[in-house]
Amino acid sequence: MSLRVLNWRKAMRRSMTSWRACALVVLSASMVGCATGGGSAGDGAEAAPLRARGNEPFWSLDIGSTLRFAEAGGLRVEGAAPPVRMVDGVRRYAGKVSGRAIDVAVTPRVCRDDMTGMPHPFSVEAALDGRRFRGCGGEPVALLRGAEWVVEDIGGGGIIDSSRATLNFRDGGRLDGRASCNSYSTSYTLTGESLAVGRGAGTLMACAPALMRQEQRFLDILQGVNRFEISDTGALVLIDAQGRKITARR
Repeated sequence: MSLRVLNWRKAMRRSMTSWRACALVVLSASMVGCATGGGSAGDGAEAAPLRARGNEPFWSLDIGSTLRFAEAGGLRVEGAAPPVRMVDGVRRYAGKVSGRAIDVAVTPRVCRDDMTGMPHPFSVEAALDGRRFRGCGGEPVALLRGAEWVVEDIGGGGIIDSSRATLNFRDGGRLDGRASCNSYSTSYTLTGESLAVGRGAGTLMACAPALMRQEQRFLDILQGVNRFEISDTGALVLIDAQGRKITARR
């Protein structure tokens, strides 16, 4: 084995062992609202049961076999959930709950929390007692999991032609993929308004210098990620504390 390859392996070992856990800024997200975007919810979006939240006024909605609605001003409704109907791709729950008319529309469209910016897979609107409440529903992690994400841009510099970097968000908080030259495996945590990536490990192959530099940029940004967005065109955008981005598509 050449000295050059050995040096690349040593460099990769130093790079991979330098991964560190990102500090999480964990803020309460028990009540959230949304500003809807044009993207569509991913294939991993939850179907039922559903949890939704909204702001100004703060409200919460849980729908399974039972429907529970609570609003900060004291409005409370709980009872058997109305049967669900699909109308033009929108899930609707309309009927009487504890003698009160309620109509809930759940649209599979990315909804951004208007306080934290966290994306959710559904936009939710509820009508109760002549009042309308708008917010976000479903779990944000449903947008990440599912089919593999293929990276198309790293830090605004694009990627090398014919190179490949990928992201697979798996159940159990595992994240793996290809960093450009080497494969990697790590963990991720999604809570409140924060997405964090844990310590990583990977293979130690050596590739062309340009590809190794691209890989290092990818890993540098990935280890500092603290939030994500889903663009209006459905792209995943991972953002680190410095504002650097990794953009990927399915």
